[in-house]
Amino acid sequence: MAARTLIFRADANRRIGTGHLMRCLALAHAWQAAGGRAVFVSCCPVKSLRDRIEHSGADLIDLESPWPDPRDPAVTCDLLTDGQAAAGTSRAARPWVVLDGYHLDADYQRRIRTVGGRLLVIDDMGHLPRYHADLLLNQNPSAEHIDYLCDPEPIWLSGPRYALLRPEFQQRNACGPEPPKTARKLLVAAGGADPENVTSTLMRALGKMDVPGLQARVVVGAANPHGDALHAQLPGAAGRIRLLVDVPDLSALMAWADVAVSAAGGTVWELARMQVPAAVFVLADNQERIARRLADADVVTGLGRFDQLTPQQVAQKLTALCRDPIRRASQIEAGRRLVDGQGAWRVAAVIRAWDGPLPDDRLGLRPVAADDVWQLWRLANDPAVRRVSLVSQARIPRREHQAWFEARLASRDTRIWVLDFQGLILGVIRYERTGSDAADISIHVASAFRRRGLATRLLNETQRLAASELGAACFRAVVRRENHPSARTFAKAGYASVDARPINGQPCLVFERMVSAEVLGPREDRPLPCSKEGLAREA
Repeated sequence: MAARTLIFRADANRRIGTGHLMRCLALAHAWQAAGGRAVFVSCCPVKSLRDRIEHSGADLIDLESPWPDPRDPAVTCDLLTDGQAAAGTSRAARPWVVLDGYHLDADYQRRIRTVGGRLLVIDDMGHLPRYHADLLLNQNPSAEHIDYLCDPEPIWLSGPRYALLRPEFQQRNACGPEPPKTARKLLVAAGGADPENVTSTLMRALGKMDVPGLQARVVVGAANPHGDALHAQLPGAAGRIRLLVDVPDLSALMAWADVAVSAAGGTVWELARMQVPAAVFVLADNQERIARRLADADVVTGLGRFDQLTPQQVAQKLTALCRDPIRRASQIEAGRRLVDGQGAWRVAAVIRAWDGPLPDDRLGLRPVAADDVWQLWRLANDPAVRRVSLVSQARIPRREHQAWFEARLASRDTRIWVLDFQGLILGVIRYERTGSDAADISIHVASAFRRRGLATRLLNETQRLAASELGAACFRAVVRRENHPSARTFAKAGYASVDARPINGQPCLVFERMVSAEVLGPREDRPLPCSKEGLAREA
């Protein structure tokens, strides 16, 4: 069978930079390493970036002009339909499209969906009036606080656990020696394009730093148009600054550096992975929340908006960081906890499992954690879940869900477990003690992963645990009469249909199952086995 294809649609130039293309390259590497095929459809006038795509083993189709030129989506859709025809009836072999670019708007996404394509949209702004995707990826720590309007409701991959890092950042050993008392090796990375020539201001700041023996490596991207002007600044740097253009392996420089200064874009995840203390500045509105969250979590030192900074202010803050080994050690540890370099592999695994098998060794049952709150909120608001709700079919507001969730975490009468795949919650089961020896059950499974026996698995793997911890001998489930999949799930798990009656005006079936006495634990209350420390795992 031919290798399954991911079609990447991303551009790079001096105006939009190289970040979109580089993170797509990271996912392409992970996809190809697992036996898949990658095709890039790109408007990229930078030759070195085109060469990098081709050297990665991916195919490249050059676009003369990007969207809204109508020829752009036509190329992507033609590739998609050809791939669908080659896959035939095999759903697991059908190609996906990956879109990464702020200009690839809702109309572009809708065209992909119109020809039946699976679609992953990478977006960290939530700026479109509506999104049309199967998967929506935002790798930033602020992702859960952006309200994307979507049709249909996608599966969400959010947070730094899905940060898309290239193989060099996954493979290189990030654990270096203890941070020196004074950091003297400084890396400057202002982005691949740097249209506002931020690098020039940073180079002036380096000259004002009070750090004896300072060595600086200033990285200039392939799309940067200011190379000649930057070289002209070097004679006054007394040999402390080296200018490096189009560096193929930035991870080696990060391994060399004691400290870095960077924009609050994709480079911050690479620095965190490489455990390099960093000072970050904000160049665009979408970076504001990222920089603030990372600074609050002590992952980075925040410099603020760059257009409000002087070279002297930058120099003062960098000097303070270079002279503070305790703060740098704290940032190193926070970065280590935040980013492990496996994000691209996780995203690739979710795509493969969408229409293919779920690997048992990666699918785990665990107690619910405090930082699952927003994943469970999105799962509860799945239109299919709302349609069969016994209480209300209306969308649940954020604050209402958060208050409900926190109350359940604190309750001794509630037990919640989730099925976790690559950090993605595929299903959740909740037991609520309703009497001295009875408990009600509620189960939800993510729409894309239904009809795979996950609800039955949740029941089978948690009933003895719930019986022991809640002291319950009788479990009850109430299912709306038209919800045939849930009724079959409970019947398959040994539940008997004991009643049929209207509840909240809806005709329902009531299922019950008795649990043998030997699985019951002592009748004392036990603390809820839910982790409330999950927020420490992400900023």
